[in-house]
Amino acid sequence: MAGEHPVNSLGICHKITTATLALLLILVAEGVGQSIPHVTAVSLNGNPVSLPSDFAGKPAILIIGFSREGGDQCGPFARKLAKEPNVIDGKAIVYQIAMLESAPRLIRPMILHGMRSGIPKTEQSRFLPLFHDENQWKQAAGFTKSAEGNAYLLIVGPDGTIRFSGHGKYSDEFYGGFRQHLP
Repeated sequence: MAGEHPVNSLGICHKITTATLALLLILVAEGVGQSIPHVTAVSLNGNPVSLPSDFAGKPAILIIGFSREGGDQCGPFARKLAKEPNVIDGKAIVYQIAMLESAPRLIRPMILHGMRSGIPKTEQSRFLPLFHDENQWKQAAGFTKSAEGNAYLLIVGPDGTIRFSGHGKYSDEFYGGFRQHLP
């Protein structure tokens, strides 16, 4: 009949657009329920940070890049999240994490210099270049090699327990789906 959607043998409508299916496959609950690795690090502006202790009893949104391409995807998410009411009001905290463990030690200072010059000073206190525990972070984020160029997004409770995990390249459609999970 006109206006009806195809239904499979279980009675489930299967008229799903390719974009919707891709979004559903990317916004998964990989590490939900497990905790993030505890980390003590130095933020990009030189201040010590300890996670999840520095969440100060608030939920946090972690944006993680595991490669240069993935790191490039993190910025648009961070800029968009900075405009969210709960972030503006201080009810949720946003941290960007750049996993640099695999970067050769010799060029790490150059990478950090480039990050400091490319990331606004207002974001540097919540930007963590990490040089250790990459495998634990990959496991917590649900990392896959085929999605290495994606930004990985975690919504984490005040105690470090992962409430939501997803990954993808920035788009308005992807952000809209992710936004539904924000604290």
